Amino acid sequence: MTSSFAKPLALASSLAVAALVLAGCSASSNNAASGGGGTLTVDTSFVLKTLDPGLVYEQTGNIIVHALYDTLVTYEGSDVTTVVPELASEWVQSDDGTTWTFTLNPDATFADGSAVTAEDVVFSLTRLQNLKGSSSQTVEGLTFAADGDDTVVVTSPTPNPNVPVVLAMPAASILNAEEAEKLGATDAADAASADTVGTQLDEASLGSGPYKIKSYDSSSKVVLEVNEDYWGDAPAYSRVVVQNVDVQNQKLTISRAKADEIALDLSGPQAAELSDDLQVSGVADTSYFLSVNQDPAVSEITSNPAFLAALRASVDGAGIAEIFGEGATAAAGLVPPAFGGALDESEVQPQDIEKAKSLLEEAGISSPKVNLVYPAITYRGVDLGTIVTKVQQDAKKAGIEIELQPEPINVFLQSQSEGKNEINFSPNSLNYPAADSLVNNMAPGASTSTRAGWTVERADPRAVEASDAVNAEVTPEGRAEAMIAWQKVMNETSPFVVLANNAGIVVATSNLVGASYTPAGWTVDLAAISAK
Repeated sequence: MTSSFAKPLALASSLAVAALVLAGCSASSNNAASGGGGTLTVDTSFVLKTLDPGLVYEQTGNIIVHALYDTLVTYEGSDVTTVVPELASEWVQSDDGTTWTFTLNPDATFADGSAVTAEDVVFSLTRLQNLKGSSSQTVEGLTFAADGDDTVVVTSPTPNPNVPVVLAMPAASILNAEEAEKLGATDAADAASADTVGTQLDEASLGSGPYKIKSYDSSSKVVLEVNEDYWGDAPAYSRVVVQNVDVQNQKLTISRAKADEIALDLSGPQAAELSDDLQVSGVADTSYFLSVNQDPAVSEITSNPAFLAALRASVDGAGIAEIFGEGATAAAGLVPPAFGGALDESEVQPQDIEKAKSLLEEAGISSPKVNLVYPAITYRGVDLGTIVTKVQQDAKKAGIEIELQPEPINVFLQSQSEGKNEINFSPNSLNYPAADSLVNNMAPGASTSTRAGWTVERADPRAVEASDAVNAEVTPEGRAEAMIAWQKVMNETSPFVVLANNAGIVVATSNLVGASYTPAGWTVDLAAISAK
């Protein structure tokens, strides 16, 4: 599953919210002492609606919920290739890939001291599913059952190696079921209408995580205090202040900060302008590509294989990566380097203008003219118009004339869904760190491919076979290997022309340890940060 212009509802929602965030005030942080004490200050542009795990979806909410609650499994630092234990001390997958059995850690307790049980897990995950919010789709089709107090069985109707991945997401956090029910929570089938928790979980600490809620203001500041009875390793800071600061003020604030402060929303170019005294952590986790329409009724030019190959050869991925700045890379395939199954950087195809010219000439295509449609927005600090202008200039060297057509985001999403544009330009981010979810959207005949006119009938059989091979694998390791083969075929035959990968960025003061950007879904693990 992806969150991108290839997934209109998810991205349109996040962009609309992002456009409405309010600028917050900045504050200096206190001195912190490792081993418990002091305050960590977090500067971020609020995209925050709720701290209810069953409904959380936006970036700021995910960051905070991850600090308040535990999940069955999790990730460490920026590595999202391997899930590690959290509430579950161990787990096993059935041979057919449809059943996962999790054994709970007997030491796990909620903030009120009560034990975390299998019933709490089943209640929380079933409630997430039945609330039918934006994150509910991650557990769609799964069933959850308790086998005694310490064992949870998760069943999928089809082989699904990504069960642990989705259960590591903040939305899959485990609530104290008894206390949640007192507030009106329910896991019933009609939870979408029957659940009456409302905003109470914005202030109630019903998790088993390292922090508890101290105060909540969705427009300016959220304050966390340490869970003194946390069953795991105690966090270094006794207090965390997450404050709403617009991007430009984040740059100014972090530049002036002396210690114990991080900024979460600066772009690669902005980070490059900062003092060397600050730490910058970045991971390339967002891919950018062109979708070239393969329907001859839409365009005789773009549906010509020789044109597609020529356009692909004209791409200067390294030059586009320079526009993105810190942490960015040229794209080797559709999977960004952050995720398992990504192609090695040696697979990046260098720009070859002479090859592009030769392909056009051999096919008898002279001075082709095409339209490229893109949303007129700034995404991750970079104006998308800057990227497509670079594509336009490089294509012109090969004799391809591209007319750029910017559109408001809502207009773009509509025109893209109609499948009538010759070329679309789109970023692509994963909702959860399992790259094989791309196959569900981008295999021949899938939703994103259909909008590019790439039906099963028009596709090279190798692309169909490679897509089927990914879905046939029942283990994470098997799917990662199959994704490598899939991308190589897609690079040769698909209508998706990969450009570059942009990086998420965390900027931290020099005294901090563990302030690493993660593509796991919560940006940064607040409880993992300490002072040197």
